[in-house]
Amino acid sequence: MPPANRDLLLPPGTRRILHLDVDAFLASVECALHPELAGRPLVIGGLPHERNLVMSSSYEARVYGVRPGLLLAEAKRLCPHAIFRRGDAQAAARLRDELTRVVMRYTPRVEVTSIDDLLADVTGTARLFGPAFELAVALRAAVRAEVNLPVTIGIGTSVTLARLAGKLAKPGGVAEVWPGHEEAFLAGLPIEHLPGVGFSTGRLLARFSIRTVGDLRRVSREVLFASFGKLGLVLHDRARGVDPERIEPTWIPGPDGRLVRRAPRSIRRDSTFEPEEGSRRRVEAMLAYLVDRAMHKLRGLGLTVSTLEVHVRYVDTRPPSLRRAQRLAAPAEREAAAAETATRRVRRTLDAPTDSTDRVAAEARALLRSLPRRRALVKRVGVELANLRPASGWQGTLFSEPGGDRIAEDARGPSGSHADRQRRLDDAVDALRARVGFGRVLRGSSLALGETHELEVGGYRLRTPSLNQ
Repeated sequence: MPPANRDLLLPPGTRRILHLDVDAFLASVECALHPELAGRPLVIGGLPHERNLVMSSSYEARVYGVRPGLLLAEAKRLCPHAIFRRGDAQAAARLRDELTRVVMRYTPRVEVTSIDDLLADVTGTARLFGPAFELAVALRAAVRAEVNLPVTIGIGTSVTLARLAGKLAKPGGVAEVWPGHEEAFLAGLPIEHLPGVGFSTGRLLARFSIRTVGDLRRVSREVLFASFGKLGLVLHDRARGVDPERIEPTWIPGPDGRLVRRAPRSIRRDSTFEPEEGSRRRVEAMLAYLVDRAMHKLRGLGLTVSTLEVHVRYVDTRPPSLRRAQRLAAPAEREAAAAETATRRVRRTLDAPTDSTDRVAAEARALLRSLPRRRALVKRVGVELANLRPASGWQGTLFSEPGGDRIAEDARGPSGSHADRQRRLDDAVDALRARVGFGRVLRGSSLALGETHELEVGGYRLRTPSLNQ
């Protein structure tokens, strides 16, 4: 009979990593908000008549073949009696934060890795909470009782093994790869389950009859490096259960002892046009709106941005006959046609870090206009804020700009520079949005979206409203 706490028999420092994945997250959020939906086929992403994709589906809907990425109309055909909802981004974020707080009662080393999963390092907690498996069972019960979300938990000695164990436990179970049994666990696993093996890599490996992780383990490190570069070295280690990835806590102690959120590496906001957009004015309005949302998030985290990227995806909407003719054209013309459907990116490093919406919006607009004009329609547009740093305070100016706006002066003296006024404007807008909602205070540069998008308290209803923040 195994000891009551067999984790205490492991060598000191043996890593115990938990991977928590919320089952059908967006559908589970709707069930948490509306308990009457529990046990019914539920599809999140929009209404059946909308040309959107399924973002999430309950397991009752998956029985009928409804999967994320499917067109909503097809989901309706497969499961006519399903309930369709658009989703609630604010509720999803709130429940994810509540889930994180429950996990942090067991360990402070918790990393939120995506909208629906997180990692927790419980190494060294065996004497306090018992073995990792029992801790995971208690944690799963606590999440269900307090947050009303179903979670699957995988346990391993590394991030990779914890994720793989969690796949075996879905939905709603707990699975553990016991230390020392990593290679035996991985040997018969299909190669496509190994993190880092995508479609193209898996297809290339299959050409050499490498179909399981055990097959991959027999390939030398040198051959993998020659074939896949750095990825080959990563796959060589992962096939042997070696993964040095560390947990980077999302919440860390602040100067006053309170927990503060660790700064993200980047902030990205993008959206898809449905149908494709041909108006440059509305494309610029969408970009301005996405910048506004991203900068609102940036200031809320107390950060500044130094690098800005704008990306646009074009789509070829010509009739099939014209596309066939283009494929038969000269190579140079075929290359130009392919470029019509490619994603174009342009990046710029700012001369100084900033958290000003006005400044970043002007830079983003300039980057968008610097891209070559194309006859194709725009399918997707987005912005990414990178090279983020903590804000170090604001240094105002003593005198207003020469010839500046004198109307804005008040009893306290000159209104200061344009940057000073924009700083005060951003603070005022952020405070108003906190009181009345983001969608109740909009900048004029994004008002053109009202022609094609419905405005709600939380902002414009974009194509993927459940993920827009």
